Amino acid sequence: MASRMCGLFAFLLGADEAVKEYVEANIQAGEERKLSGGRFRIRKVYNSGFALSSFSDRPDMVRKISLAAGAPVFLYWFRLLASKGRFIEKLGTTLMAAGAAGNLYDRIMRGKVVDYIGVTSRSSFLSKLTANLADLYLAAGSILLAVRRMF
Repeated sequence: MASRMCGLFAFLLGADEAVKEYVEANIQAGEERKLSGGRFRIRKVYNSGFALSSFSDRPDMVRKISLAAGAPVFLYWFRLLASKGRFIEKLGTTLMAAGAAGNLYDRIMRGKVVDYIGVTSRSSFLSKLTANLADLYLAAGSILLAVRRMF
C-alpha cells in the first residue's frame, strides 16, 4: 500500500504543478475564464502569505513557518506508510502531504503560491477567494482525518 500512496502523492503533486504551469503560461494576472456555466473560474492570483494573504508582507517568515509546519506532516506520513492497515488515515495524510508539498514548492521556487480556482457565489467574500489544488488536497485530507478520528 505504501507504493500506491507514494504514487498517489506524486500524481496529486504533479497535477497541481501542471495546472500552475498552465496558468502561469496562459493566463494573465487579473484575467478570468469561466468554466462550468460560470460557476467556477480560472484566474491567476499570487499569494506570498498564508490563507487570505495574511502576512503577505513577510514572505521569508511565511516560507520558514510553512517548512516548519510541513516537516511533521511529512515525517508522520513516512512513519504511517510503514505501518499495516489504516487506509483512511494513510489516504488523508497523503492528501495533506501532497497539498503541503505543492504550496511549499511554490513558496521556495517562486517565492509565492499560484492560486487559480475561484467560484461564483452570491457572497462577494466567497467570490473573491482563490485557491489551488494543493489547498483542496489539504482541506480534503484534514476532513478525512477528522471524520476518521470521530469514528
